[in-house]
Amino acid sequence: MHSDQLIKSLSKTGAEDLASSLQWINPLPDDAAELLKKINIALGIVKFSQSRRAEEKGSKSSNTHLDALTRLKTEIESILGKN
Repeated sequence: MHSDQLIKSLSKTGAEDLASSLQWINPLPDDAAELLKKINIALGIVKFSQSRRAEEKGSKSSNTHLDALTRLKTEIESILGKN
């Protein structure tokens, strides 16, 4: 599936999660499977970054980016599973 088709299939929440996650996954690849791979890489980066911040500050950081990426990944997997 092409990423453009996938993006059009996203729910309103999915589109908002994509918009808030663009800093982690830009540029968007043409292929939806590649987009999913980039989201998985971004999840790893965000998780690592948060764990480092927690070590340095001794407190938990916000999970906003992590939550948005996780929801986006789940929705994309659901859409791709239907095709």
